[in-house]
Amino acid sequence: MLRVITLAILAIAPVVVFPLAALAQGARGNEGVQNEATKKFQAFLAQDWKRWMQDYPEMATGVGYPGQNRKWTDNSPAGIAAREKHLQQSLDALKKIERASLPASEQLNYDLYEELLGTTSEGLKFGDDPMPFRGVIPGNRWMPISQMGGIQDAADLFVIMPHEKVEDYEDILARLETLPTPVEQTIAWMQEGLKRGYTPP
Repeated sequence: MLRVITLAILAIAPVVVFPLAALAQGARGNEGVQNEATKKFQAFLAQDWKRWMQDYPEMATGVGYPGQNRKWTDNSPAGIAAREKHLQQSLDALKKIERASLPASEQLNYDLYEELLGTTSEGLKFGDDPMPFRGVIPGNRWMPISQMGGIQDAADLFVIMPHEKVEDYEDILARLETLPTPVEQTIAWMQEGLKRGYTPP
């Protein structure tokens, strides 16, 4: 699973991470010429990005988003349900923004994000994780260990974590201490998958 997240970071950076960062910078630099719909759309993207980084702290670590380096994704039933709910709320909030009022470039961004959220929502019925960022393969809670990843790839995350300051090492130790929780959650995922007839590759 973590390798999938790492690969997803590399795959989405040019498509999602950098454009969202550019949008945020553009918003600060062009306040005078933006219409209200553009401001609302960019504020929505910034807030949604913040929420997804909090929901997927491993990804946040990979893209350099601050403040999440001691955490793991909550893959308890309650954590998954909360992310699924947020995914639907994001889609609903996006649809409340008037697409026709956006300039052409922002309409393209709107369409891309709407498609990303929509296809992620569709994947929920197949057990896919509600993470709206594309990687090599989607994370699947019914088959959490595959050739592409699994909790065994936690070491990959520790390698990409910052390790220059004392605080960085404190983050590493704090995350390492809580590693049993995602291990237990992955085992629970696997057991659920086996009940549904999924078998590890």
